[in-house]
This record gives sequence, C-alpha cells and structure tokens, in this order.
Amino acid sequence: MPKAIAFINPRLTTRNVGDLFIEDSVKRILVYDRRRSIDVDPRRPITSDDIRRINETDAAVIVGTNLWYRSLPGANRWCFTTSQLRQIRVPIIPLGVGTTRHAGDDNGFDAETLAQLRMIHASCALASARDVRTAEALDEAGIRNVAMTGCPTLYRSLQPRWQLRTNDKSRRVAVTVRHGHKRNAQLLIDELLRRGFEPTVAAQQEKDLFMQRSFSLFRPSIPTLYEYDVEPYLDLVEEGRGAIGWRLHGDMLHLAHGRPAGFFANCSRSSSFCDSFGLPAVAAEDHQRLQPRAIVEAVDRWLDPATYAELPARYASGRSEMRLMLAANGLEHNLATDSQATSPRAAA
Repeated sequence: MPKAIAFINPRLTTRNVGDLFIEDSVKRILVYDRRRSIDVDPRRPITSDDIRRINETDAAVIVGTNLWYRSLPGANRWCFTTSQLRQIRVPIIPLGVGTTRHAGDDNGFDAETLAQLRMIHASCALASARDVRTAEALDEAGIRNVAMTGCPTLYRSLQPRWQLRTNDKSRRVAVTVRHGHKRNAQLLIDELLRRGFEPTVAAQQEKDLFMQRSFSLFRPSIPTLYEYDVEPYLDLVEEGRGAIGWRLHGDMLHLAHGRPAGFFANCSRSSSFCDSFGLPAVAAEDHQRLQPRAIVEAVDRWLDPATYAELPARYASGRSEMRLMLAANGLEHNLATDSQATSPRAAA
C-alpha cells in the first residue's frame, strides 16, 4: 500500500519556479497516499503541530532544492531545530538535495549544520545527493549513506533512457536569466537573434524580470514568461528548441524531456551538476562579464548533438541510483524499466 509522506517542501513560500519544478517532478516520481500525505514548509517556524502531523505519516521526504549550505538553519531557509528533528519518529529522506559552493570555498559545514545533517542522514537507509560536489561534501563530513542520483527534475519524463529530441522546425528558445548577468544575458539573446531564433525569457523569480527593461529602442522586445505554474513552462518545452542560460532547474526541465540545454554556472550548483552528467558549463561568477566569443561558443555547443554524447550513460547510472535509493527506503515509485511517453504531460 502506498505510504503517507510528509513532503518537507520549500516551494510553499519561495515563489521560485525552480522549486515548483522540483516538487512537480518528485510527486510524479513517487507513488504515495495522496489523501494522507501532507506538505510542511521548512522555511517558516516549525510548530508542535507540524511535528505531530509528520509523525502521523510513514516518512518525511525533503523535496530537493539547494539546502545544504555551510550554515543551514535560518529564517526563510531552514527552520527545523536539532531538538525538533529529535522529535521526528519517521525516516527523514533527502531527495536530490544539493549544496552551493563558490570559487575558493571548501566543503565544510558549521557545527549546528553538521549536527543536523548527521541526524537527518542517520534516520534513513540511504539519502540522495543532487551532484558530485554535494556527495563529496557529505562524505568529507563523515556521512556515507548517500547515493549521487542527480536532481529528481532530470527524471521528470520517467523515461528509462535519455535520448536527444531535436525540434529543428521550432525557432523558440527558452533563455533562463539570473540577476548579476544582465550584460551577459543581453549578449546571449543578441546571439540567438542573430541566428534567427526567437528567445523567450523563462523567468524563475521576480528579480529575473530585469530583462523586460534591459533592451533599448534598437533591440526588439523579448517575451518574458513568469508564472507560478508549471503548465506554461511545459508548453515551452514541448513547442521550443530547448533552453540555455543561468537557471539550473529551468534548463534541466528541458533536458529532462530530451531537449538541448546549455548551462552557465555562477557556482557549484550548475557546474557540479554538469560535471556529474558529462555536460559542459560556462563558468562565470555573478557580475563577471563574459567575452562575446564565450557566448558564441556556448550556443555552438548547445546546438551540437555531440555535446550530449555522455549523457545517456550518466542518466542511466543516476536513474539507477535513484531507484535503488527509493527502494532502500521502502518508497514506491514510477521509475519503471519499460519505455514510457516522453511528452511533458505524460501521466505518471
């Protein structure tokens, strides 16, 4: 019988569409008792009622996202205390959770974070890390029961194999932008326009809307999508050529359904994900200007099928690790071994 799950779900208050993509993917992958399952927001103060409700389920699943910072606890990030974690009697299972490290950072955690991470991982049979850097940081902290699965968003199609699905007739391209890269985003959009593409800015946060104001009278206006709803983004996946830009999960949503995706990395989130799955990434810290040639080369790689040569094997390995991790924790799932439809709206 499917289990009741307490989803420890950051998307409830972030208004970050990337967290919505992760939640949507997790809930497609898992088979669970929808009537008895609940969502708990870790970004607001945790109450005794939250703890009681969690303990009435069979397991608590931390829904992906970027949480394993050097310092984990804090308002609008992670509000569980060590004392509250001790009160949870069901397994707490991290599912595709990642860390963020910038150039020059080591993999360390502060004392309170380390105590919580060890407590969380000790409660479950096997945890899931988003990328190799996250798995490395946990290993250095002495946490060994970790599988490097990748993000659940990558397996949203439920396909057992990854295959490039080109859509050469389409000129629409999703451009995922990030504050701190206004000039670089303009260069990228100019290059796409020069090649005859029709860019749409696929924003994930309100601060991504700076592109609506960034073009002069000499540049055409660029359509911008920003809705806290998965459906219009899925339309862009199905109808478009693919995605390129700075938002890890915005690009990954396209990649999950076989579309080309190009990644610019301001930190370890994108760079380590790309390292994990054999993909290139253009490194640029926030506010670092890229040379125009770097943009041209990034678009060339995005369009080249050879860019994705390693991905099928890496995808199969990560997906296998995901299945093993879910089985180790007694969680039913939809990652069947037989082929299923790749359409973004294929039913789980």
